[in-house]
Amino acid sequence: MELIVIIVAAFVGFLAFFFVLKRVLRMAIRLAVVGALLLALLAGAIAWWWYAPLDLMPDANRNRNAASRPSRPAR
Repeated sequence: MELIVIIVAAFVGFLAFFFVLKRVLRMAIRLAVVGALLLALLAGAIAWWWYAPLDLMPDANRNRNAASRPSRPAR
């Protein structure tokens, strides 16, 4: 009788252990996905900051596409 109790207790213990292990593994996977998402957002923000021009609002006199004086009419 004592052997049956030990076997049942061991079986219940293994079931509880694997149940907890499954939940911990699922939580670790979710945490890894959230961490990867946050890392991707951080990398994007750093890349945007690195490659963004220093002056986001250029004044009107710089980088004009129009000529500084009107072109001569064709003859």
